Amino acid sequence: MSNIEKSIFALISFILSAVIVISILSKFSFLLPIQVAVFLVLLFLTIILFNKYSIKKNAYIVFSAILVIACVISYIYADFKINVRDYIFILVTSLFAGFNFSFLPMDFKKKVFLVPVFIALWLSMILFTRFISSPHSFFIGDNFYDSMALNINVIAGFLVLVYPLFFIFIKDNKNVNVFIAMTIFVLFAIFLTKSRIGIFLSFAVTIIFLLLHRKKSRCIKFLVIAGIILLILAIFYTSFLKINFNSISDRIIWWKTAYLMFKKNIFFGCGLGNYTVLFKTFRPELVLNTLYAHNIILELLAEIGIFGILSFIALIGSFYIKIIDKIAEKKDVSFYIPVFFSVTTFLIMNLFDYNFFVPANMLMFFVVVSSVFNLDLNKSQNNKINTIVLISLYSIFAIFVAKPVIGQIHYKKGIEFYVANQYKIAIEEFEKAIKFDKNNPEYYAQVSRAYFALYDKMREVGQIYADKAIEYNKKAIELYKNSGDLRASLALIYWNKGQKELALKTMQEAIKYDRFNPYFEENLYKMKNY
Repeated sequence: MSNIEKSIFALISFILSAVIVISILSKFSFLLPIQVAVFLVLLFLTIILFNKYSIKKNAYIVFSAILVIACVISYIYADFKINVRDYIFILVTSLFAGFNFSFLPMDFKKKVFLVPVFIALWLSMILFTRFISSPHSFFIGDNFYDSMALNINVIAGFLVLVYPLFFIFIKDNKNVNVFIAMTIFVLFAIFLTKSRIGIFLSFAVTIIFLLLHRKKSRCIKFLVIAGIILLILAIFYTSFLKINFNSISDRIIWWKTAYLMFKKNIFFGCGLGNYTVLFKTFRPELVLNTLYAHNIILELLAEIGIFGILSFIALIGSFYIKIIDKIAEKKDVSFYIPVFFSVTTFLIMNLFDYNFFVPANMLMFFVVVSSVFNLDLNKSQNNKINTIVLISLYSIFAIFVAKPVIGQIHYKKGIEFYVANQYKIAIEEFEKAIKFDKNNPEYYAQVSRAYFALYDKMREVGQIYADKAIEYNKKAIELYKNSGDLRASLALIYWNKGQKELALKTMQEAIKYDRFNPYFEENLYKMKNY
C-alpha cells in the first residue's frame, strides 16, 4: 500500500467518522441543513473517487442504484413531494457513505467502527446519568430525549445496531477487558431504553457470542444461563414499565394502513417518507397517530412499491450472500460475524419499530451493510472529467440543493413575526421561502394563515386579505391533495367570509381525507345547525 493510498484511506476514514459524529449530535440528522451538508460532502467524495478510479461494478453499487431509481419514480407520482425529496436525500447520503466505506481496506474499516462504538458508549453514559440523577421520573415522558432525538426508541435503535460491533474489538485485543466492560455497560443501557425487542435481541446476541467462545473459559456455561435468566427478567420488567400496553393492537392498525397505501400504489408506492403525511387519510379506524408504520417491509412497500422493495431485498440479500462467503473462507471471521448480527438484529427490530427511517441510523446501517463489499479499483491515468469543470458543475448543483435550506431560514423568520402578530412582515418572509422552495405546501399554508389573521383583524376593509388567504390555501392543497387539515382551514375561511355553502362542502371534503377527526365532525355539525 503506497503512502498516497494510505492518505486517501485516512481522508475517507476521517470524513466518514466526522459524518457519523455530526449525524448523531445533530438530533440524529433530523435537521435539514445537516442533511444537505452531509449529502454534499459525501457526494463530493464519491464524485472524486469515480473520477480518479475505474470502479468495477458490484452488487452494492448495482442494487443501490436501482433502489434510488425506485425512490425517484415514487417522487414523480407522489403527493406531498417535499417529504419524498428530503428522504431521497437521506437515502442517497446513506448509500454514498456505504460506498465510500466499502472503498476502505479492513484495518481502516475497524478504525472507523470505533467511532459508533464510542458514540454508543457516550449515549449509554447519558442514559445512566439521567437514571441516577432522576430515577423516579426516568421512565416517564420523553422531554429529556427530545433535545437529542425523536424519542428514546431512536437511541435504542442505534444502540442495538452498534452493540454487536463491540465484539469485533473483544477478540485478539490488548485492551480486551476494557472492551468487555464497555460492552456490558452498553448492554445495560439498552435495558434502560425499555425497548422489549431491543433488549431481547441484544441479550440474544450476547448469549450467542458467549456460546461461540465457550471453549475459552469454564464459566461460559454459567454466564449463558445467567444471561438467559436476565433476559427473561428484563422482558418481564420492561413489560410492566409499559403503561399503555396496547402497542400490538396499535401496530396492527398501522400495518393495515401501510397495506392500504400499498394497494393504491402497488408498483411505485406513494413516495419515500410519505407514510407520515398520508396516515390520516388511509387509516382504517381511529388509532394513536404515528409517523411510521413500525414495520420496515410494509412501510417500504407502501412508499416505494414492489419495484423498490425488491431492489432493497436484493441489496440485503447480496449482503448475506457475501458475508456467508466471507465466513466460509474463514478469513476475518471475528469481523464478519458481528457485522452479520448487527444488520440482522437491526432488521428484526425494524419489523416492529421504525429506527431504519431515522437519518443517522439509516446512514450507519448502510455503512455496516457495505462493510462486506470490497471495491475492485484500477487507478485511471487521467481524470475522466477536468477538475475545474467538475468543481464548477458541483458548485452549481450545491447551490440548487441548498435552496430549500435558505427557504427554511426565511420560513422560521416568518413564524417568529407571525407569533409576534407582525403579519405583513411574516408574509414577506413566507413568500421569500416560497421562492426558494416552491413545492412546499406548508409555506403556502402559512401565508394563508397570515392573510387570514390580517382579515380577522380588520374585517370591514380586509376582504382582499380573505381572498389572498383562499388563494394560497388552494395552492397548498394542490401540493398536498390528501390533506384534510388544509381543506378544513379553507372551509373556515369560507365560513368567516360568509360563503357558507362553500364552507359546508369543503368541510365535508376534509372529512373524506380524515374520517376520524372529531374536530372536523364538530365543525361540520356547527355549520349544518347554524
